[in-house]
Amino acid sequence: MERVARRAGVVARPSADRWHRKTIPLLGGVAIVTATLGPMLVTAGGDNRVLILAITSLAMAALGFVDDLRDLRPQVKLLGQIVLAAALLHLGFELRLTGYRLADVVVTLFWVVAITNAFNLLDNMDGLAATIALVATAFRLLFFVWEGDPLGARICAVFLGAIAGFLIRNFAPAKIFMGDTGSLFLGFFVAGLSLVPTDRAYSRGVVAVLVVPVFLLLIPIFDTMFVTVTRVLAGRSPAVGGRDHTSHRLVDVGLSERETVMLLAAVSIGGGGVAVLSYRVGFAQAVVAAALLVVTLVLLGIHLNRIHVVRTGSDPSRAAVLRLLADFQYKRQVATLVLDVCLIVLAFYAAYVIRFEHDFPHYVDQLYQSLPVVLLSQLIAFAAFGLYRGIWRYTGVSDGVRIVKAATIGTMVPLIVLLYTYRFVGFSRTVFVLDWLMLIAMVGASRLSFRLFAEVLRRKPEAFRRVLIYGAGGGGELAVREMLNNPELELIPIGFIDDDRSKHQTRLHGLPVFGGVDQLDTVLRERNVQELIVSSTKVTGPALEHALELCGQLDVLVRRASIRFD
Repeated sequence: MERVARRAGVVARPSADRWHRKTIPLLGGVAIVTATLGPMLVTAGGDNRVLILAITSLAMAALGFVDDLRDLRPQVKLLGQIVLAAALLHLGFELRLTGYRLADVVVTLFWVVAITNAFNLLDNMDGLAATIALVATAFRLLFFVWEGDPLGARICAVFLGAIAGFLIRNFAPAKIFMGDTGSLFLGFFVAGLSLVPTDRAYSRGVVAVLVVPVFLLLIPIFDTMFVTVTRVLAGRSPAVGGRDHTSHRLVDVGLSERETVMLLAAVSIGGGGVAVLSYRVGFAQAVVAAALLVVTLVLLGIHLNRIHVVRTGSDPSRAAVLRLLADFQYKRQVATLVLDVCLIVLAFYAAYVIRFEHDFPHYVDQLYQSLPVVLLSQLIAFAAFGLYRGIWRYTGVSDGVRIVKAATIGTMVPLIVLLYTYRFVGFSRTVFVLDWLMLIAMVGASRLSFRLFAEVLRRKPEAFRRVLIYGAGGGGELAVREMLNNPELELIPIGFIDDDRSKHQTRLHGLPVFGGVDQLDTVLRERNVQELIVSSTKVTGPALEHALELCGQLDVLVRRASIRFD
């Protein structure tokens, strides 16, 4: 299909709102469809489920094929997706969740259309959509095995083979794209696989039917929601393409395309792990892991939303109400309060689960009885200790101390209230100790999240100047921190030199102290240093003169930090 696409001129050409920068063949989806449906029909044995899924998926691929050739309008594609989702529903593929047929029909239609479009949006970087589909289908195969459905497992195996074969030519740098033919087919097929659980799965209730597929497809769902919200807030139509997806922003902050795909695949595996945990032990026990994964993704989304990206087609007159909300003066405090409510509830719930394990259902009443007191006390303690006035990206030791103090007071007060109200009958002191520990860990991690994301996803473009700091003291620490937190400076600190021998071969902010000024010549040459920053006014005399002379010989810029820190 790669050769056919080139000869027929069915190619994806570079444009302002697209990620690729070369002309790439666009019929990889035809190969995926062929490699899936052929073996699938052979192994079906005349099973109606397989025939229905094959025919409707082929029709969805045909819709994508026409779009690849003629660029259909979004309304036309959406109408076609709804029609095919309705056909799948009419032929027996349905999520039975509520017990009310109309509600189940609406949920099923929404699920199929949403997942189909989610994969269509996710197909924005080499190998991304196919890799996520590979992970999700591998977990789906596992569930089919557990549910005693060998035919479903064989279909998943066939689909996995088709995706893996395509990835050989699609992983960065891609030689062929799947186009809408492939992305619509992937989304529709994966959504359809979620609609054929066995009676054994339905016996497990909502968890097996809804929670499991949601976490298997967590990345496409997250990316769709992220792009939709950010585009609407920017006054753009979510249906208009752009280079503002989760994957694009991760590359913008310093990851390579391969690293981005692997990171999102790892998160997808994490979602699959939560699905497995939910299926095996029950959602009541797995809800802590599920909630933590969702909170982490939300915080990552907030961090990535601060990254400047290429935007096209903005319309200032649109989404006025949402922009008003975005410009709300206290939105950071409100968002932090909402997050803390979730973390307080989650920590207390987790404490009960850990303490009572399999007996947890017998203590749910005590949990709900004491939760209001715990929630109110801890929120008041957080506010009293100023946890809603800090700026997360500058969270430090003093903020950690305040979190510990607030968590301690917020945990002690409910203990006293429950002691005088209920004589503490039926309650466990161990629960409150566990709650205190997990509250500190969760709230502390949330406050440090932006610094952690900035550290892990730090931008290191080749154009940034490599900087050596003279002075591994307070001034040097401040200089490095500013360079790490402010990529607009376009400086990359590579380490320190210091005349204090006790600091040699140590590290500050993870950067090495190479030695004294006697090592400066070697460091400047071997580390390709372009700039030397003198961080302290204490650096004077012959040592500084020698450093200036060496830098002059090697054409290394020398600057003194503007902050006095002696």
